[in-house]
Amino acid sequence: MGIDAWGWDRPLWMQAEEALKKGEQGIFWEAHQVDLPYSQIERLVNLDQLPPTGFTVSCLPLPIVGGSAAPARVVAILEEA
Repeated sequence: MGIDAWGWDRPLWMQAEEALKKGEQGIFWEAHQVDLPYSQIERLVNLDQLPPTGFTVSCLPLPIVGGSAAPARVVAILEEA
């Protein structure tokens, strides 16, 4: 799943503020901890230039040993008309 925003979750300051108000430790970065078999790709650009259908996404992440995230080159491969 891809998004052009900075992330799937609310900003950290909002999450921390809520945890403090409730007097709880809170669950930070909930979307990152859902444990679903998918990849979330954040901070994409030019999504408005894609057609509604007819393309394949290729994600080429920087291989970081032991990492759970990495910068990536993400491209859309358009089908021929």
